[in-house]
Amino acid sequence: MVKWSRIGILTILSVWSVSALAWGKTGHRVVGYVAQQHLSEVASQRVDSILSNYALEMSGNFMDFIKADTAYRHMGSWHYVSIPDGQSYEDITPNPKGDVIWAIETLIAELKTKQFKIVPNEEFAIMVLVHLVGDIHQPLHVGLAEDRGGNSVKVEFFGEESNLHRVWDSELIDHQGLSYTEWGNHINRGVDSTQVAQWQASTVIGWAEESQSLRTACYDFGKYTNLKYRYIYRHIHTIEERLERAGVRLAGILNEIYG
Repeated sequence: MVKWSRIGILTILSVWSVSALAWGKTGHRVVGYVAQQHLSEVASQRVDSILSNYALEMSGNFMDFIKADTAYRHMGSWHYVSIPDGQSYEDITPNPKGDVIWAIETLIAELKTKQFKIVPNEEFAIMVLVHLVGDIHQPLHVGLAEDRGGNSVKVEFFGEESNLHRVWDSELIDHQGLSYTEWGNHINRGVDSTQVAQWQASTVIGWAEESQSLRTACYDFGKYTNLKYRYIYRHIHTIEERLERAGVRLAGILNEIYG
């Protein structure tokens, strides 16, 4: 099991740009926190025993932190998949470096067999999985190659320069002024066992298809590119549900593997 020193973690944090983080720190923590609420007692104990440096809700940002290390640059394409309008994942030529669908499916298989090839070990695999299950539920991580999943779409958020991808990754979430636990408790209200079972029955490709179906609406601001309260009002429910679904589905994977 890899042991990450406190100094090493702080060094990685200090050199990585916050603006590049997928879902933002809060969003990834929400996904892990929601997952924790839906884990079985056995799975929770086993996962906690494997994670030596992070609780589950804190592990989702690990994959962004290690981008500062050139040894993990090959994982860059794992955060997303580009699928043109009117096409499906089966229609495209897979990225030879991997994509978010391939990475999630491969990590699940390796966690089940305990034969790790694309990551060093079990702890690493769980932390990457937490992150990527979050990523695939952000609509612009199943984006269009021509605008880099909205990264090339310049907008303002309440008058501050931004881009559409960043708005969805973090600014819509952070604008609410909630901690990750407050977010998690809010979106977890009213989610019953029937809903949980329905969401967990879907496939990884199905998660990507959901995000793809939602992405067009992300561009609904027309010529008015200073995004404010109306834009938030139109999309905050989507943000809430995508975070909730990601956490519930992550829990489903971990329950299947660990108990």
